[in-house]
Amino acid sequence: MRFRLTLHRYATLTAAATFLLLAAGSLVTSTDSGLAVPDWPLSYGTWMPPMVGGIRFEHGHRIVAGLVGLMILVLVVWIARREPRRWVRRLGALALGSVIAQALLGGLTVILLLPSSVSIAHACLGQAVFCLVVSLAWGTAPGWGARPVLLDDPGRPSTGALARSAALLAAAQLILGAVIRHTGRALMAHMTGAVLLLAAAAWAAARAWRWRHRAPAVWAAAGWLLLLLLGQLVLGVSVFFHRGSLPLRTGHVLIGSLVLVQAVLLAWEAARAFRPTPPSHGVGLQWLRIIGELTKARLALLVLLTTAVGYWLAMRASEELGGLLPVCLGTALVVGGANALNQWLERGPDARMRRTQSRPIPSGQLAPEAAFRIGLLLSVAGIVVLATTVNMLSAVVAAASWASYVLIYTPLKRMTPLCTLVGAVPGALPPVIGWAGARNSLAPEAWALFALLFLWQLPHFLAIAVLYRTDYARAGFPMLPLIEPDGRMTARQMLLYGLALVPISLVPSVVGLSGTVSFYGALILSGGFLLVAVRAAWLRSPQSARVLFRASIVYLPALLALLAVDRTPR
Repeated sequence: MRFRLTLHRYATLTAAATFLLLAAGSLVTSTDSGLAVPDWPLSYGTWMPPMVGGIRFEHGHRIVAGLVGLMILVLVVWIARREPRRWVRRLGALALGSVIAQALLGGLTVILLLPSSVSIAHACLGQAVFCLVVSLAWGTAPGWGARPVLLDDPGRPSTGALARSAALLAAAQLILGAVIRHTGRALMAHMTGAVLLLAAAAWAAARAWRWRHRAPAVWAAAGWLLLLLLGQLVLGVSVFFHRGSLPLRTGHVLIGSLVLVQAVLLAWEAARAFRPTPPSHGVGLQWLRIIGELTKARLALLVLLTTAVGYWLAMRASEELGGLLPVCLGTALVVGGANALNQWLERGPDARMRRTQSRPIPSGQLAPEAAFRIGLLLSVAGIVVLATTVNMLSAVVAAASWASYVLIYTPLKRMTPLCTLVGAVPGALPPVIGWAGARNSLAPEAWALFALLFLWQLPHFLAIAVLYRTDYARAGFPMLPLIEPDGRMTARQMLLYGLALVPISLVPSVVGLSGTVSFYGALILSGGFLLVAVRAAWLRSPQSARVLFRASIVYLPALLALLAVDRTPR
């Protein structure tokens, strides 16, 4: 118990420090001091510039951010070493990753001269970090444990649903508030959202009042949320009539962060206290899970990362950053549709392979006709989104990627091991889609990114083929490890592609897409990946292939992150 109490106190202290960080950030925007310091991470080339004018707000914010980051790091390490609950450890890892991303976004706001989209993301992620740290403090509190689970109200919406709605509305209000703060727009939507949030919170409090004796924590959370909201409404009206007031503007932001946290805690307490009455929302969640498996949502995330990097590297001005969302949306729809149609075409072999038997079609969760319609609809929608909201060139490249994957690669998988080379083409085109979306043209730099993705996929695919050799044999796919059982050709190709990846990974820096840091970083990463490929080629075992596969999963995001962070302004 003493350990829990000590950890809880430190987590609470970290949450309080994060709240102060939000206050410091609010002072920066309220005083228009965002560009008082023109460089990052240093301030006028030093760690401690003269604290005068707007510098004291901006640099003071950076000092507090650094201290809070260190505190969160200590908290996460402490939790990882001592906390037995997996969900707490995962929550801590998410908090640490979020605060690192928040620091990078803060740097981008300065480097790109306060683009509204990055500034909004920076503000919203800061609030998310605060929620995560408060949740860690809440979860490590003494006395945390199992509580009696009550059957929620049979009426709709239930107490739990109202609590979740309040949390979602509070998050939406946070985003709208950031949009107003950095663009001056969306005031009417923010006011409407405030009314809806107040209604949801009042409704949830009325429901919680019925359970105040059996679920006091839910009632306390709902009551506090209602009180905070009333105070926030008073501040909001005051800010509207006194927009130049620094205390009012800062207070409105800070109380808003407390509203968001309290709404999240209310949803959390309601989820702990109540069991939903049938029919629950399980059918909808089950349907979303099936669609996610059909479209290979986790793989699509990596594709979107490469698309975003292609767009980011091609972007000429920070004002173009707003075009990233439609590019990613259109690409995600095309990729999801292609994956769904791939599963529709391969439903027979998938039913014979152990690693794919649980997919929606072979497992009977989704009819083949429904999967075909979903895949076709998503594919067409993605092409239309790119053609109408981005440009025709990005739509053409996406259509070429779709066609090469669905119409060429998928049939070739049953015919020849050369299908791996063909399959690497659609996998390497997403950064080209991103580049085309930003420039409406294709330059040699775009094809350098294509070559990088193309070569990366080959040892990645070969490692998978070695690991699932038996499965591929059962399905009738003539992969290279099957047609030459001794593995010599597979080993040579792993080594060849790993070796070729070293100079290709340096090309983006050589052609001016990124700087010196990414050049040496790519050299180190590619050299390490080559050593893993050499080991896999030498040992020719499933274990070494698994290490190569895992190394490839780490290698690509790390290299893309280097290119993005060390991007050379165009």
